[in-house]
Amino acid sequence: MPTMNDNKTVFASRSSQRQRKQAVRRLLQEHNPDAVVKWAAEERNPMRVLSSVLFDPDPLIRWRSIEALGYIAGAESVENMEGVRSQIRKFLWSMNDESGGVCWNGPEAIGEILHNVPSLLDEYGAILPSFFVEEPFERGSLWAVGRVAAQRPDIFAGAIDDVVGSFKDPDPVIRGYSIMALTALAQRDALEKARLLFDDAAVLSIYDFELGELRETSVGDLARAALGS
Repeated sequence: MPTMNDNKTVFASRSSQRQRKQAVRRLLQEHNPDAVVKWAAEERNPMRVLSSVLFDPDPLIRWRSIEALGYIAGAESVENMEGVRSQIRKFLWSMNDESGGVCWNGPEAIGEILHNVPSLLDEYGAILPSFFVEEPFERGSLWAVGRVAAQRPDIFAGAIDDVVGSFKDPDPVIRGYSIMALTALAQRDALEKARLLFDDAAVLSIYDFELGELRETSVGDLARAALGS
């Protein structure tokens, strides 16, 4: 039976976790990567804290957390590759109904980690296309493939037809991310089919890693840019 001291310890631990989360959230609001790196060096489990921010209601904060997870994982991999593997496995588990707390942005987080730690692509890259038809991970898995495919296009060769098929999806985000994925795969022949989307005016938001901001574009704009038209 838990004692009063046990309850105080649990409460103190939860309070500490909230404070750590709030601290890094403020840094993400400021979009200060150098400060986040410094924070991570002093934090005993920075990827765990950043992972909790993926549930933030603000989409910009979520994207900045995804970005930070990538470069923190890159730094961590130098001395603790197994720790990075463990974090990827945690995301995969959180994308399972049995986890009790589905992480909708799990694929994006995995993709950004692999982008920064490409030596793990052979182990985990091929898993991403398996989520193309798994709600609610269709968007994120396509984005993740687009993020890493240029580094190892061979890993995703078997997924090209599925990506092209997504051009017909009713969700404009999926259509846009499909164009981005094929562009990264350098699949010019398959990408030619994106000409059918030149007049697609549906709008989507894309995270700009250079600016650290979300910017709006259209499916048609992405298609024309991909084909240089």
